[in-house]
Amino acid sequence: MMVKEINKANKLKVIAIGAHPDDFEIGAGMRLMHHVKNGDEVIGIICSDGEQGGDGEIRLKEAEYAAKFVGIKELYKLHFPDTRFPNYLTIKDRLEKIIKKENPSIAYIHFKEDQHQDHRVVSLASSIACRKVLTILNYKSPSTINALFNPHLFHIGLKKDFQKKMELLKIYKSQIERNGVLDLRHAEIEAKYHASSIHFPENHYAEPFCANHIILNKMVGYDD
Repeated sequence: MMVKEINKANKLKVIAIGAHPDDFEIGAGMRLMHHVKNGDEVIGIICSDGEQGGDGEIRLKEAEYAAKFVGIKELYKLHFPDTRFPNYLTIKDRLEKIIKKENPSIAYIHFKEDQHQDHRVVSLASSIACRKVLTILNYKSPSTINALFNPHLFHIGLKKDFQKKMELLKIYKSQIERNGVLDLRHAEIEAKYHASSIHFPENHYAEPFCANHIILNKMVGYDD
């Protein structure tokens, strides 16, 4: 796979990978919508239908509506069995084929230290499959182990940006109705907390990220 260089004139192609429908929207919804607003091409990959967390068909329909809301160009659905994922190498092989085809410059993936086994295995598979991608960023999920997640990159949004993210998350109605599996109040508290942790005022909201790796001299505005 050829590694693509980025310069100011290029629009980016980014890829977001989640174990289940709603994962990357929770962790990076504002960031992904910002990419689309900037004219970047966003690709999504969902590794399972999320059938253990509700009706799989309903969850996939919600994911398709969410993809349209964000502006995702193509949504890949891999249909691995929810909570019963195969060996990470099997997932890695499927992901690698997509990464080779799409050749993204940035990948948003799960953080490896997570209390959900699916998130862990998809994080490992993704980090290997995306190893030649210029920038890999780990997003936070509600089941991420907080003590081990030490973010050093943040996407800051205004209230209007966060309200749009709330509209996005509300598309996953099945998860909101299922005993608060998707907790919108918690999402708001987290976003305010992370903004305040880097000294932004009250009307700001943040999505935190950890860097798997970043190639600094290939970033926009930093070309040799």
